[in-house]
Amino acid sequence: MIYSFPSYVPGIAIAVAVLAASIGVLLLWRRQPLVVALIAFGVSAVAGGLFAPMLAMDRVVLDDDKLEQTTGFWFAPTVKGFRLAEVESIAIGTARDRKNRKIEVWIVKGRDGQTREIDPGDLWEMNGQDILRRLREKGIDVR
Repeated sequence: MIYSFPSYVPGIAIAVAVLAASIGVLLLWRRQPLVVALIAFGVSAVAGGLFAPMLAMDRVVLDDDKLEQTTGFWFAPTVKGFRLAEVESIAIGTARDRKNRKIEVWIVKGRDGQTREIDPGDLWEMNGQDILRRLREKGIDVR
């Protein structure tokens, strides 16, 4: 199973990029200060060049071998997850992040006795209940 954001999510970033670029062109056409137009073009570049591809490429893959999330910027993606054959049990808990906010963590106990805490990303959390159901169906102990 492959989970991804609905197409409208990166579409919003693309719409922001197009709107900001249009505003930049309009500002140049109306002979407004160049710095203001450059700010609009900067917003367009960030929304269209960083955020839209990031949101379009985010994936959570659950197959017979692994649960793996690919997230982050297109030029430096972050991959996190685990191989199902190496997992003894999974527990869902909470922890505090660097800003002392309460976050969800997946505590994965391996067959070798090691325990890992995984901070699932937004996409993983949005589909968490379905992922847990499918993991149980694959015979993984989920608490």
